[in-house]
Amino acid sequence: MSTDNKVSTSVNGVATISFHNINYTVGASARPNNCWSKCPKIPCCKPQEVKQVLFNASGCFTRGMNAIMGPSGCGKSSLLDMLADRKDPRGVSGTVLVHGSPRDSSYKYTVGYVVQEDICSGTLTIRENLYFSISLRFPGQLSANQKDERVRAVIEEVGLKGCADTRVGTEFLRGISGGEKKRTCIGMELVLSPEILFLDEPTTGLDASTASSIMNCLKDLSERHRTIIFSIHQPRYSIFKIFDTVMFMCQGRCLYHGSTKDVVPFFSSYDYQCEPYDNPADFALDALIAIGQKPDTMRKLNNIYNTTWENRLSVLPQGGDSANAENLGYKRRQYPVKKLRSLAVEIIYLSQRTLRNTIRNPSLALSQVGVSIILGLLVGLLFYDLKRTTEPGVQNRLGAIFFITLSQIFINVTALDSLIKERALFLHEYASGYHRIITYFVAKLLCDLLPMRVIPTVFFSGISYFMMGFSRTISQFLIFLAGVFMSSLLGASLCFFISAVASIFPVALIYAILTAVVMMLFSGFILDLSSVFGWLSWIQWISACRYASNILIINEFQGLTFCQPNNTHICPITGEQVIDDLDLPHGTAWDLWRNFIALVIMTIILLLLTYIQLLRIKKTK
Repeated sequence: MSTDNKVSTSVNGVATISFHNINYTVGASARPNNCWSKCPKIPCCKPQEVKQVLFNASGCFTRGMNAIMGPSGCGKSSLLDMLADRKDPRGVSGTVLVHGSPRDSSYKYTVGYVVQEDICSGTLTIRENLYFSISLRFPGQLSANQKDERVRAVIEEVGLKGCADTRVGTEFLRGISGGEKKRTCIGMELVLSPEILFLDEPTTGLDASTASSIMNCLKDLSERHRTIIFSIHQPRYSIFKIFDTVMFMCQGRCLYHGSTKDVVPFFSSYDYQCEPYDNPADFALDALIAIGQKPDTMRKLNNIYNTTWENRLSVLPQGGDSANAENLGYKRRQYPVKKLRSLAVEIIYLSQRTLRNTIRNPSLALSQVGVSIILGLLVGLLFYDLKRTTEPGVQNRLGAIFFITLSQIFINVTALDSLIKERALFLHEYASGYHRIITYFVAKLLCDLLPMRVIPTVFFSGISYFMMGFSRTISQFLIFLAGVFMSSLLGASLCFFISAVASIFPVALIYAILTAVVMMLFSGFILDLSSVFGWLSWIQWISACRYASNILIINEFQGLTFCQPNNTHICPITGEQVIDDLDLPHGTAWDLWRNFIALVIMTIILLLLTYIQLLRIKKTK
């Protein structure tokens, strides 16, 4: 098997990553017509501003603690993302080599990346999060015992042995501290035995003591033949002095890359003097800010830097010669990629996590069931034991059906939270190679969408149906249950799609309510659909409320007779007449089941649109 079909991880030796003339520009997409130049004052025609973030950045990182520093907005996070292959390739030029070889498709499996926000599953324990990571990402076949041993070793390595079986925590569940959460995220990358570990501002949001503890932990890791590269803003001296190398950037340009001991002499040579008791890191940042205000000085320093690094990088091995890598003590272990990409394995582990999230977040599951029970009791009490009379009997039955179908749409707005809350986790895991989009989507359907709609629907239907005194035959109850379930499932699918489109909950909620109101208006209860403007009448054909209510009306009214309130022997109205008055065809079984088919088709279309939108979401920064 060729190496193109394999994933590599380091066995021994040290990985070196070099980058050559990296340029990164945002907003560089060209407009195809002249509207943008002719009407620049019109907001929609205003050309997108082009901004260059990185200017010919070059350098090399090897074993040890490698820091990237600079003022806010200098491009350090952009450079880190570029090296970790997390940046949108549009607008990027330059070369990144890992020990002289270009990055290949296996790169994401051989490096670790810890984002600035601590992203992991809050309902899982530290051990479970690490086990989830190694099960889906480790490049090779491992037994359960080997996974357990690897997870145990990493837990000890990052100092989490005392809280390994504690849940990480959510906004509703108290868990571990901020420092322990950061170590958990680091551990989730270390289980892969990565050659290179990237971290984006690992001390952000931590107090001084915790930040120092995290950086000392990283220092220990770097001394075990690891290349650790991180961006950091303004470390205190006790942290700064443990860096092996530091790169200083200013306005997207590299100005210095070398030992921390040479930082003060470097800036002093350009007339920037460090006070005797000043922190060299603070001094360097002040100097960089001052240099940024002098474009000529900044360009001069950048030119000197580029010339120096062109000479240094020219002696590094390039071209992907595996012999060069092995001569320098760098060997790789090969694993076939296909062993990583089992759809079944991904679905199993993702489903297990989704079920754990549901079980360990009982407030959501119980509230969904609880609301359905309360709503069922409310409907049952409001429409208790409906009489088969001409006046209240017909009207109340139609009112109950309208309320039931509408409630099943609105009650499922809780599905909006599912994808919106997990968006950051989904994007991070996808970029890190945990899973494919299809497996994530299938797991959500199997273990979130379906169970969270089936169970509440059974409770609601079982309570409300018999309290209202609807037709008490098994077949009619099952059709009622199926109709309520399909309207609930469609409502949840609609909310899934909206949450995939809108990343902000209030915006998604507005979209969901607006759509539900439109469906309600075109259900046939509020408006006479034959009187609606022709250019609006098509909306009735995509109204879930219309199809769901048609099912319940035909199911309930067929075969009924409605008598006068004071004389049960005179029954002038039949259920079929009521259905005819509503202009609903009901002569054959197809007239009932085509409404089910319409709901099924709409649900499938919404789920397909949700999947397509997940594919379209930008996965890179």
